[in-house]
Amino acid sequence: MAHKDFPTKDADAFSSFVQGRAFFQSYLGTGQGEELTQARDRFASATARDPQFDIAKLYLAVTQTELRDSDAAILALNELVAKQSYLPEAHVQLAYAHIKRYLNTDYQEAENELNRAVEASKGGERSDLIDLIEAYRVFLFAVRGGRGTDEGPKKRQYLNNALTLGNKLLQDPSARDNAEKRLAVQFEVNNALGIAYLWLGQWFPGEPGAAKWWDQSETHLDVALKLRPNSVRPLQNLGLLYMLRGDRQQGKPEEARHLYATAKEFVSRSLKLNPFDQYPHFQMALLSIKNGDWDTATSSVSSGKLQKGSVSDEKWKLISKAITNKEPSLISGLR
Repeated sequence: MAHKDFPTKDADAFSSFVQGRAFFQSYLGTGQGEELTQARDRFASATARDPQFDIAKLYLAVTQTELRDSDAAILALNELVAKQSYLPEAHVQLAYAHIKRYLNTDYQEAENELNRAVEASKGGERSDLIDLIEAYRVFLFAVRGGRGTDEGPKKRQYLNNALTLGNKLLQDPSARDNAEKRLAVQFEVNNALGIAYLWLGQWFPGEPGAAKWWDQSETHLDVALKLRPNSVRPLQNLGLLYMLRGDRQQGKPEEARHLYATAKEFVSRSLKLNPFDQYPHFQMALLSIKNGDWDTATSSVSSGKLQKGSVSDEKWKLISKAITNKEPSLISGLR
C-alpha cells in the first residue's frame, strides 16, 4: 500500500499500528484468528489516538471485514473515500465488505466500487492493482451467481462471467514481476472459480458437463489452499462442497454420512484456525444435524451466535427448531 508522508505525529498511535501490522502479517501466514483480533485491536487503538491516521483506518477496515464485521468496515472505508485517501485500496475493500453482506443490493454496490477502484488505480498510476481488482470481480460474480436471488438465466450469466474472467486472469497475469501480488491474484481467482463451479453443479445439474463441475470446483479450491494453506476461505468452501455432495446422496445414507464427515473435517480445520467467524459454526451446526449429532449441533449454535457474521436470525431459528424437534428436514435448503 502506497504511503504519502509520515502517517501520524502520535508516537503511541504509530507504535500500535506497527504492532497491528506485525499481527496482521503473521495472521496471513498462520490463519490464526487470535492474531487477527489482536491486529484489529491495535489498529483500533491507533485510530482512536489519531483519527486522521488513514493507513491505520484502512488496515482496521480490512481486519473488520475479515472478522465478518462488514458494517463497521464500510463506515471506516467511506470516511477514507470522502477524504480521497488511499482511494484504490479503499474502493477494493469496500467492494469486498459489500460482497460479504450477501445481499443483492450489496452485490451491485460492490460492482460499482470495483469500477471506481479501476478508475482510481489508473488515475493514481496504480496499474499494479488492476489484476487484483479483477480477481475480486471474479469472486463477486461467483458469489452473486451462487447466493444471489437472481433468476436462473441471470445466475447462469454471473457464473459464466466468473469462469470467463477467472480463466483469463490465470492464463495472462500482468503482475508477473511481483511474486506477492501474483500469489494474491492466483489465490483469489482459484478460490472464486472453485465457488463458481460449486454453484454451477448445485443449480444446473442437468446441463452437459455438469458431472465434472464439482470435481473442477475441488481442483480450484485445492489450488487455493495450497497457495495459502491456512486460509479459512477455501476450507469453508470445501466444507460446503462436500455438504452439497452429501445432500445429493440421500438415497445412500452411508455415502452421505461419509461425505458429511469429510465436510466436517474441513470446517473443523477452519474453526481451529479462526473461531471468531460465525459461518463455520453455522456450517458445523448444519452438518451435525444431518448426521444426528445433536449435542455438537446445539453447542455450534451457542458458539456461532456469539460471533459476527451474515447468518440471519431466521436461519438460526430454523436450526434451533430442527434441534429441538430432532428433525433434519427443517434445515433443507440452508447452506
